[in-house]
Amino acid sequence: MKRIFHAGGSVVTGSDLADAVMQYAERLSTRGQVEVVDIPVLGDSGQVGRAQFLIGAASQLTSVTSPAGFRELVDLDITAGLRRKALAPMAVPQGGWTGDGLDSPQFDEFDY
Repeated sequence: MKRIFHAGGSVVTGSDLADAVMQYAERLSTRGQVEVVDIPVLGDSGQVGRAQFLIGAASQLTSVTSPAGFRELVDLDITAGLRRKALAPMAVPQGGWTGDGLDSPQFDEFDY
């Protein structure tokens, strides 16, 4: 089991699921992209629930081993899907900065 820490707290999920989320988040971040992923998680009493994460370019996730208090949470389809997405070629983001605005006033020209 692993605990994924995020800006709003943390959730416990299966080790393979957590690893797949981290791998996909890293892949998205290298492309400046984001996506929402939905994974099964365990509540405090061991009940299975769902968690949605916005992962990618700006997400800050940490995954750590969690004490085994319940059976390992496994979802082969979600794990395989996340790993497949992490390994798939990604489209290069469209657009980008063109240099427009270089003639705009700089911050030091403003009165504060």
